[in-house]
Amino acid sequence: MSNPFGKKIWMTAIVAGLFLTALSNTVQAQFLVQQIGGVKVDPSGVLVQTTDAMNRDARQLVLDQLAELKDDIRKSTQLRMVSVRGLEAALAHAAETGTDLPDEIKFMAGIQRIQYLFVDPETNDLIIAGPGEGWTADEQGNVVGITTGRPVIRFEDFIVALRTAEAANKDYGISVSINPSEEGTRNLQTLFRRKGFDPSMQNEVERALGPQNISFTGLPTDSRMAQVLVVADYRMKRLAMGFEPAAVAGMPSILELAEQRGQSIRMTPRFWMECSYEPLRKSEDGLSWELRGAGVKTLTENQILTRDGSIKKTKDHPIAKKWAQNMTERFAALADADPIFAELQNVMDMSVIAAIIEKHNLLGKAGIELPHIAGVNDNVELPKWSEPKTVSSQCSFVRIKNSWMVTVSGGVQVDSWSVLEQVQIDESIADTRARASLGASQSAWWNSVN
Repeated sequence: MSNPFGKKIWMTAIVAGLFLTALSNTVQAQFLVQQIGGVKVDPSGVLVQTTDAMNRDARQLVLDQLAELKDDIRKSTQLRMVSVRGLEAALAHAAETGTDLPDEIKFMAGIQRIQYLFVDPETNDLIIAGPGEGWTADEQGNVVGITTGRPVIRFEDFIVALRTAEAANKDYGISVSINPSEEGTRNLQTLFRRKGFDPSMQNEVERALGPQNISFTGLPTDSRMAQVLVVADYRMKRLAMGFEPAAVAGMPSILELAEQRGQSIRMTPRFWMECSYEPLRKSEDGLSWELRGAGVKTLTENQILTRDGSIKKTKDHPIAKKWAQNMTERFAALADADPIFAELQNVMDMSVIAAIIEKHNLLGKAGIELPHIAGVNDNVELPKWSEPKTVSSQCSFVRIKNSWMVTVSGGVQVDSWSVLEQVQIDESIADTRARASLGASQSAWWNSVN
């Protein structure tokens, strides 16, 4: 079975999500690592923070693999188009010949957010469009725009979004969740009953909780898209608990908010992120669509530990609610400054686009089939990422009126179909579609001509 995303290699041989060609040296392959957004999943499925040395190595490995950019794809543009028919053709060619995909396909021509989706029945094509430019590797080895520093859209993520569009409309949807185990919460309750609570018990509390479990619904757990969701969730929790500073101003942790207000807190809040867009715009004929808004919001609910060690929902804590609102308000700025949250925006965008295509039968309207992208042909194998399973528990405390916060749970919910419930008709989108089609050629991508 050929692997057009990079010849089939060892599980540990994908560097920062870059599709690599086959490595003949087994020893060399074993030194390569997977990582994204400053986090990696080790062979046992545990999330760990990357070190500066690991980041330097990953960056250099990515730079060594990137092909030299031509001027037309290097330059920045507010409207770059990518042909879905062109993506399918490139994938079919790679599968048939056993060759690697070119970088311009792997990185979707450097588009950094999907703003538009157009149907072109005349050329039997779907076109996605948005701002784009050339790419490089940042200090953590993420593939990002050369001037903006924002991650580029990944073809492998786009494929997963299209393949899971139907699952996203099911009751369970597409999600990731990081939560304490039942055994861990029982151990914690036993510890508190036996010894009470004091901030000096931090190590005991973390040992009692043990590893927190990572669970998924609706998508392949060994996909890059799954890792984007779990790493974004993990990083959100670290920001909430103050284990690392936010990349933008005005985002204190929950404990810092408590200190500022002088309020007591005794909680184990649950935070989760889900889709958040302004109403979609579309043309009357349904051939032109526009996504608007930050794409992500943060929600919360408070939880308590019961005597039997279970966790039950209780009244939302005002400080947790304030933190969630604060992150929602600053998410767009945070995504500009922190690649993992921009990656999450990209996943949300792709999932919404996939839902539009599925719900409105845009493949049928375009007169196009995507057997390789859809996975109908079994000679396409996506890169395999290490499956995230657990993450070590960490606890935070603050000395304000006997305040404490044991841990934060939650996740990411990709509720893409709910976004389709609010749509506005706007004929100006059709004008943008006409402008986008002017530069169309045999290439899989092109820039707007005006």
